[in-house]
Amino acid sequence: MLRLALRTLRFRMGTFVAAFLAIFFAAAIVMACGGLMETGIRSAVPPQQLDSADIVVAGNQSYDVPGADDSAILSERVRLDAELEDTISALPGVQETETYVFDGEPPEGTIDAIGVVAEPGADVGELRERIDAELGANTTTLTGDKRGQAELPEARETSVNVISLSGVFGGFAIMVSMFGVASMLALSVTQRQRDMALLRAVGATPRQLRRLILGETLVLSLFATALAYIPGQFLGELVFDQMAERGVATEGVAFHQGWIPTVSAMGAAILAALLGALGAGRRAARTKPTQALAEASLESKLIGGWRVFFAMLFVAGGVALSIVTVTVMSGPLTSATAGPAVFLFAIGFALLAPVLAKIMTFLLQWPVRAMGGLTGHLAVLNARGRGGRTAAVVAPVILLTGVATGTLYLQTTNDDAERQTFADSLVADAVVTTEDGFDEDVVDQIDALPGVAGASEYVRSVGFIEEPDDSSPLGGGWNLQGVTAEGADATTPVEVTAGAFADLHGDAIAIEDEHAGKLGVDVGDTIVLRMGDRATLDVQVVALFSAADEYDTLLLPADTLAAHTTEGFATRILVKADAGTGPEQLMADLNELVAGEDGQSVADRDALFSEYEDQQQTATFANYIMVLMIVGYAVISVINTLVSSTMARRREFGLQRLAGSTRAQIMRMVGMEGAFVAVTGVVLGTIASIGIVVPVSLKRLDSVVPAGSPLIYVATTGLAVLLTLSATLLPAWRATRGRPAESAVAIE
Repeated sequence: MLRLALRTLRFRMGTFVAAFLAIFFAAAIVMACGGLMETGIRSAVPPQQLDSADIVVAGNQSYDVPGADDSAILSERVRLDAELEDTISALPGVQETETYVFDGEPPEGTIDAIGVVAEPGADVGELRERIDAELGANTTTLTGDKRGQAELPEARETSVNVISLSGVFGGFAIMVSMFGVASMLALSVTQRQRDMALLRAVGATPRQLRRLILGETLVLSLFATALAYIPGQFLGELVFDQMAERGVATEGVAFHQGWIPTVSAMGAAILAALLGALGAGRRAARTKPTQALAEASLESKLIGGWRVFFAMLFVAGGVALSIVTVTVMSGPLTSATAGPAVFLFAIGFALLAPVLAKIMTFLLQWPVRAMGGLTGHLAVLNARGRGGRTAAVVAPVILLTGVATGTLYLQTTNDDAERQTFADSLVADAVVTTEDGFDEDVVDQIDALPGVAGASEYVRSVGFIEEPDDSSPLGGGWNLQGVTAEGADATTPVEVTAGAFADLHGDAIAIEDEHAGKLGVDVGDTIVLRMGDRATLDVQVVALFSAADEYDTLLLPADTLAAHTTEGFATRILVKADAGTGPEQLMADLNELVAGEDGQSVADRDALFSEYEDQQQTATFANYIMVLMIVGYAVISVINTLVSSTMARRREFGLQRLAGSTRAQIMRMVGMEGAFVAVTGVVLGTIASIGIVVPVSLKRLDSVVPAGSPLIYVATTGLAVLLTLSATLLPAWRATRGRPAESAVAIE
């Protein structure tokens, strides 16, 4: 049967090229996502200043969050006690040590890293174990390309982002590509039902047919996945470079795609191809020989039981995630469940394409006949009589429209909600910035200006509540904001309900009252914080406040928090004007105050919004580029499927022309069929996306209409329609170029 499979490949080149492309691009995209994940896991940073060291000792940036399964990456540089150099130098096997400082001026008695040179002939691995045993869990030892992490500790944090993005979108890519490959293979086998029928009629057994289908698919998929290696590596590196350029990943991290993501992607694509081909050939293999030829021309079954089962499974999963999104999730966490729901709905609807396309045919038959006349009538008859092929070409259009519309509007809706949250939290009218720190009396000088309602230093970090036990937020830690006690009331979007911000001095903290209730703490109680530099801090609750639902910030004295940041000092002062002072006057007074001060500048609210927009665009860029890859594959699937389906009708077109139809009439008929496919796919894809976009919009914006320009929908659906018509009409034009008699005897 393998020989027959190879001969079949040679004589069915057009059909198999389409299947080859589906497998090829699926493998390339999954390989790219796998390469990104491996790059994040390895987090290899070739060292620069530390290149001469065999082992680098640095602070451990990983933190095991109490009550969470995963560890977090601390937000500040974890520094070392300078005396550790003496401890390491005394260990056997150490030839030389050197201390390093990379970021600013560390607190007295601390350093950023220690480079260790091993004695000639010493085993570096054993020496590393010896250092680990001596120093404990607060430090880490780095070798090889990981040594550069001591120079760029932010590489660990951005690598976590790359891992999560590639993992999530890699899973989506596998789902979409497996569906695309399986659908293309199913269409390929369906187009060859007559071949299968003849083989059954001349005595081929069901087992032999299955071996034939699996053999030719295996050969095809092995070639396709092998050739996808170089494009997959190039695509992964290109995406990573773009992430690094936009700040999503750290420049200096080396891209790496080894054999594991390559083999995994090849396996996923081959498995999808084999499952698709086996499922598609199942009906032909089970057909009785006496019924085989009739079954080849007449579609007797609308949709299989297993397809209905998986379709319901995907749709039910989408509904479940929509419910969880609305009832459980809040703020940015809605994306964690909303994103997968888009793909579940789209794939579920695409699997139901045979049934849904039949319904749409019934609804659209009258307008199609009214507008198309005889050609419209033929288009409707083709759609009704060949429901399987119609569903096969509608499915990728559903997938394209549903995934593109859903993901884009989810992103714009979440972006708009985040902007509103930021606007609500931005109380200040101006901000004074510095590069080298402020003098001690600058805040008092600003506060004394006429028209100033309050001024406060502004420091940001991330920390964790260790005691009492804290289960919120979900493992990511609390935002910590450092404030000046006298100006906190005027520059924060909260209202004190107990205690007073005036007591925010020394080791003190103010916490949102509802969460304080969950922790069981009140004014006067003590909380143990794990700071961003890994230090622990016992702080006393001096104030409780009420805030918006998504406000996840704890307030500390600015000088206390700054001491646990990489910079070590406040770089901003927020200023709030009183009711009678305009922004222009406030800016003029502040500019006059800081005139002549090196490194100090003044900006208004618009500048703060602009900075926030830049940060948000950096954070969402990776989402857009990953979505673009998946949507790109959906586009390829649409073109591939439609071109293959149309070119396979060359014999049909030849018979129609011999019966008296003109080439123009056939083109009009095909155009009507393409329009029907486009409208059906766009309508069903839109319905699939609405299943999650509307709930998220209600949750985050209190509106059924998502944020974002209507042009997004116009562009997405316009692209789907344009691709559908182009991929239908151009192959039809080519298929009808030859003589009708030659086309009528052509291989389907």
